[in-house]
Amino acid sequence: MVPVFSALTVVSAWEWPFFSNMVQAQQVQLQVDVAPQPLRIAVIGAGAAGSSAAFWISKAKERQPDMNLEVHVFDKSDYVGGRSIVVHPYNDPSLGTEELGASIFVRANKNMFRATEEFGLNVTDLSREDDDMTVWDGDQVILTYSGGWWDNLKMLWRYGYAAPTKAKELTLEMIESLLKAYTPSHPVWPTIESISESLGFTNQTAQTGLEYFTSHGVAENFVTEMIGAATRVNYAQNVDSIHGLDAAVSMAANGASQVTGGNYQIFEGFIKHSGAKLHLNTTVTSLEKTQSSSGKTTWVLSGDSKIPSVSFDQVIFAAPFASSGITLKGSSAKFTPNVDYVRLHVTLLATSSRGARPERFGLAPGSHVGRMILTNANRNSNAQPQAHEEIDDPYAAYEAPPFNPACSGPGNVCARKVAEKPDFNSISYHKTIVRDGKEEHIWKVFSMERKSDQWLEGVFGEGTLGWIHRKEWDSYPVLPPVTSFPPIKADTGLWYVNSMEPWISTMETETLNSRNVVDNLLQEVFGHGICPHGTSPDGWGNKIEDKKVYGWDC
Repeated sequence: MVPVFSALTVVSAWEWPFFSNMVQAQQVQLQVDVAPQPLRIAVIGAGAAGSSAAFWISKAKERQPDMNLEVHVFDKSDYVGGRSIVVHPYNDPSLGTEELGASIFVRANKNMFRATEEFGLNVTDLSREDDDMTVWDGDQVILTYSGGWWDNLKMLWRYGYAAPTKAKELTLEMIESLLKAYTPSHPVWPTIESISESLGFTNQTAQTGLEYFTSHGVAENFVTEMIGAATRVNYAQNVDSIHGLDAAVSMAANGASQVTGGNYQIFEGFIKHSGAKLHLNTTVTSLEKTQSSSGKTTWVLSGDSKIPSVSFDQVIFAAPFASSGITLKGSSAKFTPNVDYVRLHVTLLATSSRGARPERFGLAPGSHVGRMILTNANRNSNAQPQAHEEIDDPYAAYEAPPFNPACSGPGNVCARKVAEKPDFNSISYHKTIVRDGKEEHIWKVFSMERKSDQWLEGVFGEGTLGWIHRKEWDSYPVLPPVTSFPPIKADTGLWYVNSMEPWISTMETETLNSRNVVDNLLQEVFGHGICPHGTSPDGWGNKIEDKKVYGWDC
């Protein structure tokens, strides 16, 4: 006799067609329910660092479809681009755009240039704009240069042949070393200290620009006057306070360019091609480290109501942490050493004047003043001139800035230099527009304090001003000599792209370190990064003209 239970088991499982079909349907449903969840990644910041991080993740996914990833990019602003943003003169789009923040990139910036090619963006060449230059030290014009044979002779007479030649040689050596980071020989670095040592920059970042260049045989007057002018316009810091690597970066202006219509289009392109979910106008106020029931580390983002109510497996922090306003919960991560930022005032203006008044710079009426007016630290005067000092030019009264306690402290460039002459960093001509049938000329002023309309009239002439647009930025990190840097990996599943900023601060290096962060993250989780293992080292080079770029190519 067959037991009833056994008979029912056999029949019900294999011989009753309608029941067999139902079981199969349940099995299919079960497979859907347990499909593997994607690795969820949050990117905080949609500037150069965050947008490119999302893009590098998509490049890895494109080559290795087995990577199951979901990427969300958050930014509190209403635009993509971070410190790259444009404005229109008179708020009139027909008059074109002006870069208000990050303005240029150079030929050695391989990720930026490759992006313009891949995304079909037009590039404006700015490399000839510094051929009409005046250098001012706050008391006198020390050099004018328009590129002619006579100006070349004046340069030769003032600095000799060796100083500019040696400075150029050191700059080219720096570029060639840095370009190794675009090859498979340097695809990933665990710390900024390790890449700095690998590329031979440790001693360079440990010295000031003045110390570095003079120790290599560059005449001090060339360093303080010409390299100093470059560090002031590029980083708002003097050459005797900024570290040697960024002083050299300031001199690497060959092929200076910008995207026609705005550099932000590169970063919009990164986001568009990444396929990431973009959350603008979304403020993150805290990151909380949590653990799942299985012991896996996850992160919960808190802030406004637009943040998805999900946990994230990985977080890429792609903004300066200290100024983000974001707090960490359940994590002991430290983004140290702390990095302070230079508060820069940018003034864009339209004027009917074709150039700056020569009298403002101690020159005779009718004298030529360059369309790029650079400055260097006045080494003969640390005094703070009085605003009511009697001088021949009624517009040239120096505006002494108020004391800023946030700038106090030994070695702080803001505290040491804010009261010194000259009273601006640079003044540069941008373009001529036609409005209401009349020509107006667009200029940009970089300074450490707000410039009044009266000050601007002192430069360009009374009654000449039209449109004026002012903006304050935490523009660049303060870059003193340094040998230690914030961590790339701050905690389990928490990565910091801006760890590279105190080493080299450019749009390009943000895209470079974001590639590195993504490579580290993916190798840790999947065992391979943006490029598959076994990428051949053949066909790569560390010259500007070499076409292959790691990350874009494998």
